[in-house]
Amino acid sequence: MYKPLILLAACLALLAGCVTINVYFPAAAAQKAAQQIVGNVLGTATSPAPAGSSPAPASSTSINAGSGGAGLGVAVLDFIIPPAAAAEPDMNISTPGIQAIEARMKANFEQNLEPLLKAGVIGFTANGNVAVRDLNAASLPQRAGVSQAVASANRERADLYAAIASANGHPEWEPRIRAIFAQTWIQKARPGWYYRDSSGAWRRK
Repeated sequence: MYKPLILLAACLALLAGCVTINVYFPAAAAQKAAQQIVGNVLGTATSPAPAGSSPAPASSTSINAGSGGAGLGVAVLDFIIPPAAAAEPDMNISTPGIQAIEARMKANFEQNLEPLLKAGVIGFTANGNVAVRDLNAASLPQRAGVSQAVASANRERADLYAAIASANGHPEWEPRIRAIFAQTWIQKARPGWYYRDSSGAWRRK
């Protein structure tokens, strides 16, 4: 009568030795967050996905089990780690600090950056910042404020990427978050705006 219990205990001991659970950077959630924030700042936000749409496959948890007893192993793991817990979580971007930074970025974009982007004076860079492309493209009244506008925008971006990483409990994620935002700024750039690719060359959208 004790054989089933002994077998279960043996299986649990085996799983404890051969199961590795690795929590990865939630890239899909970071991409979703970047799309939302960049869209809001640039005024190109898209409508949220309709309710009831299928969630993306989980990618934040990896389970590596031994070869024997796969069926029982999966059943035991489902008991120990419910499938819902293994799903990739949303990235938290709703803290007061992040919302305040986003509001500043939107105001700075509307007042300063948008005219400079339209004129080709500045562009997005491959590291998630903005940079001066051609100061001569700015009108005389614009030129005096270009450097300040760029510096302010890049401080806001640095603050945003760091704040998102910290709000999600992983300050070390900041470079990964920055990289995803860098792609998203360029992706959402309007036709005619400039961006600088990874080789340093300026290209027009």
